[in-house]
Amino acid sequence: MVIDQFILSKGNGAGPEHGSSVCVALIKKETLKDHIDSLKGAYIDPKVIELESLALYHTYTEWYKTEDTVALLDIGASRSNLCIVSKGKPGYVRTFNRGGNGITSTIQDNLGIGFEEAEEKKISTGIILYETTGVEEDDKETVSSVIKKGLDPFMTELKQSLHAYEIQYNEPVTKLYIAGGSSRLINIDKFLGNELDLEVEHLSVPNEMLQKLPGVEGAGTLIPTGVGLVLRGAQKKHASGLNFRKGEYFYGKEVKESTGRILYIIAAIIVVILLGSIDFYSRYQDRMTRHQQIKSDIRKAYIETFPGTTNIVSENQQLKSAVEELKKKVTALGGGKNREMGALDLLNTINEKIPKELQVNINDFFMDKSKIRLQGNSDSFENVERLKKELEGITLFKKVDVSEAKLSADQKLVKFRIIIDL
Repeated sequence: MVIDQFILSKGNGAGPEHGSSVCVALIKKETLKDHIDSLKGAYIDPKVIELESLALYHTYTEWYKTEDTVALLDIGASRSNLCIVSKGKPGYVRTFNRGGNGITSTIQDNLGIGFEEAEEKKISTGIILYETTGVEEDDKETVSSVIKKGLDPFMTELKQSLHAYEIQYNEPVTKLYIAGGSSRLINIDKFLGNELDLEVEHLSVPNEMLQKLPGVEGAGTLIPTGVGLVLRGAQKKHASGLNFRKGEYFYGKEVKESTGRILYIIAAIIVVILLGSIDFYSRYQDRMTRHQQIKSDIRKAYIETFPGTTNIVSENQQLKSAVEELKKKVTALGGGKNREMGALDLLNTINEKIPKELQVNINDFFMDKSKIRLQGNSDSFENVERLKKELEGITLFKKVDVSEAKLSADQKLVKFRIIIDL
């Protein structure tokens, strides 16, 4: 393995909660060698090889100047990269295996059509935000509904990541920038904005750079990550980020500094786009072949393990998520050495405090050292306020806030989220 790291934030050393945060990443030597050899085959010896999400960060800091806390999201075909930037520095980096292919597979499974037809319907229809009429519009509404269903696992991962950052660092993310091939999905920016209650904008590079790539359609959403890698390689001063060109793979002294920066940028962008296309199709062919061979066995095992599951999108990923969720619940229910009450005690206290006649359903409970988050639904806004007042009567709770309360899509229920300070 080749390992690299850099400091995200420096603490004052006064206890674990005030310690430093470090980003650590690793890559197999064989994988790194394959990437380097592929680039050398195109007569390019890369000076920097680092994470895609950090490459997107370099693009952002080059053309966007702000001290606000923002999230950068590259939505690819098979995976998505998230980087949260605070005060101009990367504060949180994560890659999760959710992307456009998952949406296409959901359309394929729900409509009983081939992958290529499902991909075409996804691209041409996108997400419909308002009700329409007519036979053709009904068909589009159906496709749009399935697309939203396919986005559910992706949205779960994204919301959990953003919430984890906000809880850990006690600062909200104010804006989301998106890039990548799947960010071209019609109305996905508006959909993300509505779901996350955030301002969403496409991350872009100056038009003069796009004009240097004639004939590349949709390059504006594809090249921000590639441009970021180029900018990282062109920086002479030390920059925040990783570089796997170390040890036996150290960038050689023989690389000529006289290589023109513009030619370097154009060549690197083209190579990144070509490698991305080759990587996409090779991964797709390989995964589809293996997927068809083992899908029935995995689904059978999954249903036997979780017989109550009705919505199966990706058995393997849902199984991993279910196991991780169970581990978290076991840890949470076990409590800690210095806690007077455990999570189970608090759950019982909350349950006893809610009047039986109050129509409230709690479907998500999250607890850390200082906060509790409740999510659920009720039949009216008045009942949500009544629940808040009942919870305020619990002496263990310092503060109870309704952070979100809105009607569900069918207008029949009120979805809410309550944050409790311990």
